[in-house]
Amino acid sequence: MVQAMSWWKCSLLIVTAAILMVVVGGQFNEPPGKRREQTFKVLEFENSNINQRYPGTLRYYCTFRGKWSAERHPNDFPRRPSWGPPIIVSHSNGYRMWTGTEAVTAGVESIAEDGFFTIYTNEFLNAGFETLHMVHGERMFNTTESQHLPPINVTFEHPFLSSMVKIQPSPDWFVGFSDFRTISYETETYYNRILIQSYVWDSGTDGGQTYTALDRDLDPQIPCYRFCARGSGKSNHQCPDLTKGRIETPPLGQFLDYTGTYIPTPGEFECVLRVGEGDVFAGTPFNETQIRPPLSVPRPDDDFVDGVSPHDPEFEQKTGQSNPRASTGVRLTILAAVQAITVLGFVVAACGIL
Repeated sequence: MVQAMSWWKCSLLIVTAAILMVVVGGQFNEPPGKRREQTFKVLEFENSNINQRYPGTLRYYCTFRGKWSAERHPNDFPRRPSWGPPIIVSHSNGYRMWTGTEAVTAGVESIAEDGFFTIYTNEFLNAGFETLHMVHGERMFNTTESQHLPPINVTFEHPFLSSMVKIQPSPDWFVGFSDFRTISYETETYYNRILIQSYVWDSGTDGGQTYTALDRDLDPQIPCYRFCARGSGKSNHQCPDLTKGRIETPPLGQFLDYTGTYIPTPGEFECVLRVGEGDVFAGTPFNETQIRPPLSVPRPDDDFVDGVSPHDPEFEQKTGQSNPRASTGVRLTILAAVQAITVLGFVVAACGIL
């Protein structure tokens, strides 16, 4: 038998193994808290080795992918749908663009109801040191197309990103995310790549219940809430749940798929980090195409197949294919097993067990 290491070395390597499990395993962790809870879903992420105190220029190249369509969200779908111009801001821990449990500002109301940035731009500039950079794209008249957004800068003092994209037409509905920290809490390094799937939000400023409802300003306004599907959640994801910022979809079931049990992802953001001003590939002049996320990426566990939702209980009978959501579960199970073996290997190495 190999002589066992001292207890403190053993403990240190076990802790290291646990951290490695988090970093490699794909489990995205955010500290609990009302402010950031349930404002986004991180589908994929990659850590980098860029320390949070990096002194040079850091910027994210982001792509917005629209997935709101009559096929995926058939109820009351409007005749002339479009996306408002996407907007992303970077800011400090002391600033919030919007959050899923509080009333929004006049600037956010203007974006959610009309798609205009003027009032919000003034709020952003008046925040002083708390805000860093704001970028926006163009209006999109095809709601299933994608758009590359201008690069947005981040720093150690301003590591948070928030975003909004107005759903048009609608009373005050939008997609986006709030307070995403681009520095990992586990590794204290910047994420090299992040993929955020958005929920659908009601800004709480208009009482309309259909896409084309007449203007009905709420006075007083209510908190910003996320739409959810009744009965679709687990014990820790009830719908509705006002304490978690979740309300049912409007009476006509907008944004639900045809099964009425699920809200397909209406849009997603993928961002890739560029470090400094130099070449991405040595000896090759920088070009944005070297770093830009692709405009289209298939999501088997979310994409429809011949008009059939992956959440349809008869998916396999209707399509003749295995349900990709089940395959995803198998992949995650295998990944968990690999993680467990990795951790066990570290324990064996640390404690000298044969």
